[in-house]
Amino acid sequence: MVEVGEDVTRFKVGDRVVPIYTQGWHDGMPTLELRTKRTLGAPLSGVLQEFVAVPAEDAVSVPAHLGDSEAATLPIAALTAWSTLSEGGIKTGDTVLVQGTGGVSLFALQFAKLVGARVIILSSSDEKLSRAKQLGADVGINYRTTPDWEGPVREATGGRGVDIIVETAGSTLHKSLASLAFGGFVGVVGFVAGYKAEIPIRALIGPMVRVQGIAVGSRARFEAMNRAIGQHGLRPVIDSTFPLERGADAFRHLQSGQHFGKIVVSIP
Repeated sequence: MVEVGEDVTRFKVGDRVVPIYTQGWHDGMPTLELRTKRTLGAPLSGVLQEFVAVPAEDAVSVPAHLGDSEAATLPIAALTAWSTLSEGGIKTGDTVLVQGTGGVSLFALQFAKLVGARVIILSSSDEKLSRAKQLGADVGINYRTTPDWEGPVREATGGRGVDIIVETAGSTLHKSLASLAFGGFVGVVGFVAGYKAEIPIRALIGPMVRVQGIAVGSRARFEAMNRAIGQHGLRPVIDSTFPLERGADAFRHLQSGQHFGKIVVSIP
């Protein structure tokens, strides 16, 4: 932080902070106006610039052990993963299914292992599955070679099903529902595989499951997450770093789907 307003008391010059994604969402549920008009990147200006100004109450301090690039990964991907697990009521002994090896999924893997949960991860790459197991994943399933992965997921849980699913694909929601344990939870955070999903209503009613949309999280939840990250010394998984002048290349790399973890754009 290089400058603060004269009435700012939350921070001082030199503090390391990051903005919250939904400006003005401090705790509890956001309002419709906050969700539609106060999110960074759209419709508000994004952060791919040298200087960003936000209200002091719409920023949080970063965990002291993280570098700037690591801290930059937290506001959306990390908090989305944290919120999903929190809404699912994660506890020791639960089984969590995460889809893919992007930023949200790997953060969900790391956070789930912090509380002693078992993690099943999906990927189209055996090499990425191997890397995910090095981070603590208990079971890896290649969804390209095993397109009907809901069967193997249930087998990996002894037929019981998983307790929490971090649904990043969107169009695979019907398979996620088939993978859930009784009373399980699906946090829908994305739609990288498509916007539409056809689901059997009985899969919702019979096992009494919950499906909820996740829209990152509040400042209070962000601060709680950062305390956990600091306490456990957790470090984000960074795939690669691009200088600002190669920002377009960073987006192309993201589009390629070859990344494992977060892609960072560094600013001098």
